Amino acid sequence: MLHSDIDSPVILMCGISGSGKTYFSKKLEEKGYKRLSLDEHIWSLYGSGFSSFPSERRKLVFMQAAKEMDQQLAESIDKGEKVVLDSTMCKRIKRERTLALCREHGVEPIFIYLETPLPLLSERLSRRRGTGPNDQIVSPEDLSSFYSNFEPPLSSEPHIVATNLM
Repeated sequence: MLHSDIDSPVILMCGISGSGKTYFSKKLEEKGYKRLSLDEHIWSLYGSGFSSFPSERRKLVFMQAAKEMDQQLAESIDKGEKVVLDSTMCKRIKRERTLALCREHGVEPIFIYLETPLPLLSERLSRRRGTGPNDQIVSPEDLSSFYSNFEPPLSSEPHIVATNLM
């Protein structure tokens, strides 16, 4: 799938850490999309210190940041901007809420699911050094948890499966 093949006012990325969401969304940004990144938003607030927070605090920070991203998404839609949301969308409930939000604002988004095998995710994440929001270190234990708890889009969900992007 080529980035030029996509024509939607809102694109919602979906995939596990290391699947290529940021790579893909930056290509769309080059084509005029406004990129909203949950990782970059959290990094702007907490920097590298976020990764050392206890898991409960990280979860709360993540939930608050996700609400702020939803607000930014709604505002961007209302302004008529083309938007790509660079986030995992790891749970169906989150995808359903985001889909409903987009529809409330008059837009039918496209979900791009970056289906990536665990060995490739592991290899990509092993190269990370923690130098910025798009280079955050993900431990093998966290990757295993992310992978086993990820809820891939079902056939009833509106999505496009993309593989081998990088």
